[in-house]
Amino acid sequence: MKLEEAYKLAVEVLSESIKYKTVLGEQYEEIVNYYSEVLAKHGVHVTVHRVPDEYTLKHLAHQFNPDKPRYILLARVGYGEKVLQFNGHYDVVPAGEGWSKPPFEPTITNGKLFGRGSSDMKGGIAAIIATLVYFAQTREPGIILEAAFVPDEEIGGTTGTGYLVNELCSRPNWVVIAEPSGLNNIYVGHRGNVWCLVKVHGKQAHGSTPWLGDNAFEKMLVFARRFIEEYRDTLASRISSYKYEHPEASKPSINPGGLLVSPGAVNVVPGFVGFSIDRRLVVEEKADNVVAEIMSIAERISHETGVKVSVDVLSKSDPAYTPEDSPFVKTLVKTITQVTGISPRTTICVGGLDLRYYTAHGIPAVAYGPGKVEVAHKVDEYIELEDLRRTVEIYINLVKNLEKEFE
Repeated sequence: MKLEEAYKLAVEVLSESIKYKTVLGEQYEEIVNYYSEVLAKHGVHVTVHRVPDEYTLKHLAHQFNPDKPRYILLARVGYGEKVLQFNGHYDVVPAGEGWSKPPFEPTITNGKLFGRGSSDMKGGIAAIIATLVYFAQTREPGIILEAAFVPDEEIGGTTGTGYLVNELCSRPNWVVIAEPSGLNNIYVGHRGNVWCLVKVHGKQAHGSTPWLGDNAFEKMLVFARRFIEEYRDTLASRISSYKYEHPEASKPSINPGGLLVSPGAVNVVPGFVGFSIDRRLVVEEKADNVVAEIMSIAERISHETGVKVSVDVLSKSDPAYTPEDSPFVKTLVKTITQVTGISPRTTICVGGLDLRYYTAHGIPAVAYGPGKVEVAHKVDEYIELEDLRRTVEIYINLVKNLEKEFE
């Protein structure tokens, strides 16, 4: 198989995969069956694991359709003791309104393929499939080349890569997650997060007799203002020593109020209200320490203001980082430079990725793939087909370069 044939296969696979509306458990089985058929047809060994239903029900909230089955596809070619795993998530976010083209019908215009998931990240999966097929049709590489296609990255990855690494005990030597990093950028890590709900307690009463109640909303205004101002002052002096995708991301941040809860009736004195906190962590921080910090500040302000509060942790995850001077990152940088003629940047991703599941076990993991992060999750999402072709070439050459290092 020639490179151009592998690229054409990638375009074909991407175009077909766009048609599967893989949102929150929908059509997961169908797309995994499609990927399996393509790989098996070209001589790649495939196994499919169904995530146990009880595990899914335990780890997913009701709004994430936990009753829908989840599947992990593993495919392999090659031989040897070293394993290079390419990871890709096949779930996508909802299309939303305002598309100029049908979001789940692939459209190619001026070298761009439009469709939900084209950049994030069915384009990356298509490049992975083309890479495995290339070696299956030419020669077996001297390292094991593995593909892992997972669900639910868009909702935290617990029932996808989390299950793969923590329950199926996947332990490759190196990992590339084919997220849309852009051809000239490698994500060597990402920020962490802690999501909390701060509950403010008062006393409920009828709206016509507010003197009989204790308005939790008014108390929240007092507490939230102090908490936000003081916590931001505390974080202002901290700055990470690592290089981030955006300079502002080198500072820890809080975003309050994305979620608000209340009794939901105009004629009620609210006895309970709540507001969320989205706290983003830089590489030097740990989620458990940030939780303790939030609890401590909340407890102090509650004591000083007399406002009764409680804090629920909704989710937490540590940052991820693989050093730029690690042999694997250096090999990937060399490979990209060979193909594109440009030495790529190595940065920390502003958002969260599945890298953390691997780096928590000391596995060198990076995110590098075709597409543009700035069009992900947006209306009229697209991928540059030339970027897809280059990525297939880079993945193939990465395998060859790793082979040489372990001959």
